[in-house]
Amino acid sequence: MSTIAPDPASPNSYQLIIEGTPLQACVASGETVLKAGLRSGVKIAHLCMVGECGSCRCRLLRGKVRLKKDISHHVDHAALRNGYLLACQSELLSDVLLAVPGLSPDVHGPALVTRSGRIKSAVALNHNIRHLVLELDAPISYQAGQYAQLSIPGHPALAHEPRCYSFCSAPLGHPQIEVEFHVRLVPGGQFTEWLFAEDRIGERIELTGPLGDFTTQNAQRPMVLIAGGSGLAPIKSILEQLSAQKSAPDVTLFFAARTQDDLYCLGEIAQLQANWPGRSRMLFEPVLSNEPGHSTWGGLTGYCGEYISSFCSPADSSFYLCGAPLMIDSILRQLEGVVEPQYIHYDRFIDRSNMTQQ
Repeated sequence: MSTIAPDPASPNSYQLIIEGTPLQACVASGETVLKAGLRSGVKIAHLCMVGECGSCRCRLLRGKVRLKKDISHHVDHAALRNGYLLACQSELLSDVLLAVPGLSPDVHGPALVTRSGRIKSAVALNHNIRHLVLELDAPISYQAGQYAQLSIPGHPALAHEPRCYSFCSAPLGHPQIEVEFHVRLVPGGQFTEWLFAEDRIGERIELTGPLGDFTTQNAQRPMVLIAGGSGLAPIKSILEQLSAQKSAPDVTLFFAARTQDDLYCLGEIAQLQANWPGRSRMLFEPVLSNEPGHSTWGGLTGYCGEYISSFCSPADSSFYLCGAPLMIDSILRQLEGVVEPQYIHYDRFIDRSNMTQQ
């Protein structure tokens, strides 16, 4: 029986065993599962190492761990009770057996792989977001809503510090060579400034994925999807997957942006609306928070949370939120006590520049 315990760690070292593999690591007192694994050659997917990105989510099958801090923003209470944890925030209190995505064969979903490839295109979608298309040397499978880590081989700063981007199109249902992402220019962001600086077509790139569990659940309930900025990428992937089915639930999509210049993919969204399957409907409501007063904009202004109850019944809906932490946290506070936690799913988009290594 797995237990996530609050007690202080034992001064002894413990053994970490990866389910379904011969991989093991000796974990010292006070050392996290992630750091011990990396030291021992156990390649657990990760990015920030401080519990902010959620990349190192694993499942505890046997043993006890102590969590260094609250991880409920990536692992809700139901998942926590089922043994899910973040490797970067877990210290061992006993020998443990851990199921790790990409390493343990029985973990649900497509296998984690690393693929080399090249940049096929990078086309502007608006003033600060590009549609990045990669052509891989070998195929990959993923689920709508998942993401991958991208790095640039040979680049002094980008070869060993990957960046995370969500797949922006629905998977084909079979392993595929071509994959697509939305990349937003982050001032001071090394990867995005490199990408936007000049034509990068043909440049070699390395991808590790798929990662994440921001995938459709409770699909029989009406769905409310709220995207902020490039957080539209996984939302668009989910919508495309739903639209390809014979039937789909009623969907309300809110797109949070500052001004009209920040909106993008409006044609693709309109096409999804026009072809929404079955007898259900898809509503689309962009909401602008900083549109100039002299604008001709006739749509919604302010913040998405102000309009949720006007377009749906929150208590009867499933929510999928993706974008900046401030937006997500604001909406989570609004939904608290109204929507049961199992019907709220979210993916925080965190810039590496805001992370502090420890």
